[in-house]
Amino acid sequence: MVDAALDLSRASRRLLSELDDDGVVIDAEGPILALILDELGYARRPPRFERRTPVYGSIIVPGDRSLVTAGDLADLIPLDDQPLDVARRYADGRASFLVLEPDGRRSLALFRRSVQYEADLIQIQADTGVYIVQRTPVLHATRLFTSTRTIEWSGYRWTARATAAAQQRKLDPHLPPIPRPVVGGLLELALHWLSPSRVGATFVVPVDGVRDGLDIERAVDAPELSVVHRHHYPALLAALTQTDLATLVDHRGAIHHLGVGLRWSLEAEAAVAIEDKGMRHRSAARWTYDHPDALAVVVSEDGPVSVFRQGRALTKCVGALQVELPEATAS
Repeated sequence: MVDAALDLSRASRRLLSELDDDGVVIDAEGPILALILDELGYARRPPRFERRTPVYGSIIVPGDRSLVTAGDLADLIPLDDQPLDVARRYADGRASFLVLEPDGRRSLALFRRSVQYEADLIQIQADTGVYIVQRTPVLHATRLFTSTRTIEWSGYRWTARATAAAQQRKLDPHLPPIPRPVVGGLLELALHWLSPSRVGATFVVPVDGVRDGLDIERAVDAPELSVVHRHHYPALLAALTQTDLATLVDHRGAIHHLGVGLRWSLEAEAAVAIEDKGMRHRSAARWTYDHPDALAVVVSEDGPVSVFRQGRALTKCVGALQVELPEATAS
């Protein structure tokens, strides 16, 4: 419930009502929430100039946080003497962001490299604890990055996706004995690289050394890439954009093959029913049914990410928000 005394514009109150109707909650309050709503509203519908709609990015800094912790990543230039509508013109949401503080101070963060990708902004948010609003250069999506989720306007409704770190904390007690850095890398690659790019994929992590149910006859041998190395993700994203079927990952996080076919038993086919899902989900569910100590991570082409073990999804998806674990999941 929002404090009735909070000074929100009519547009911000309408936006807050939209978010509430779509079941999306922003974990902020008071002046910070007011700033976030103003920035989301502006980013969603910025004024056009000469028939062009600008891209945009802003950072809302709570009073107990600072962008200084970003180290040498960005220069901060004061904009206190600039009207807000003018200050916003300098923020491109790629390498320059308007910085807003609850005491009214404004500045321009000029990053020394492009930070337009979701994975970049997730990392900056995790390092600093700020809120980041962006109108994306590609597809012109409006999104907000918080400590637990990415909130996004899909064009007709608001959705929310848990961050990889938040999702891993929830999944940890239910996962097989796979090193946590490998699980974390898989989730980061799936949630913050493939999902926002709308690239469908399946990753399978079998019991170490066991390749039963994996058809690698026509698979593509992978170079020395790993899901535990973040700088390998662009290469994996590029390859998976052009490759179907599953990707084989070992317990160290190394990629062995792309384009791997999954096979399963008649028992698995009879026991596992995946309603209203595509072949990736059915294949991952049936394969993990036959291999209960293995793990599969599936990225849908429309965004949601599902994690499978023992023939069932460990997460349920509502829109693009992963919400809860089935109570009966075995450990």
